[in-house]
Amino acid sequence: MELTKQHVLDFLKTNKLMSVATFGAHPWIANVFYVSDNELNLYFLSDEKTLHCQQIAQNKKVAVAIVDSHQSYSDKLMGFQAWGTVKQISDLEKLKFILKGLQQLLKAGDDLSYEKAIQKVASNKIYKITPKRIKLYSEGLFGELPSGEEPVLEL
Repeated sequence: MELTKQHVLDFLKTNKLMSVATFGAHPWIANVFYVSDNELNLYFLSDEKTLHCQQIAQNKKVAVAIVDSHQSYSDKLMGFQAWGTVKQISDLEKLKFILKGLQQLLKAGDDLSYEKAIQKVASNKIYKITPKRIKLYSEGLFGELPSGEEPVLEL
């Protein structure tokens, strides 16, 4: 079975936390809440003073991993891994899209209202990750494959 864009979209809609690996003087990893669009781009808000954002300013290549931490070892395991490029964006329409997605995802109500986010926008920037290669490990979709033989989606 081939990995499709729809497989990835379905997975991304069922999770909310992503690990972002960056590299500057040394590797670093951070966990962030994310939303995705129909083009498989991943968006997150973060303070540009954090180490991962400082490293993003130096090196636009990142790796990401998403997994449902509620899985048990006996479940049909599923996880997402990708690498791509990241950039800071300032599109207000994208900010509205991201905040609406985060509100729904986190059931946050007014805590992430557009008005409150605008007040924090000076310290929380929007980052967009454009994946170049995606691997979706899914025993439910693809069965148990030998390591390294999981289907990938090249973008």
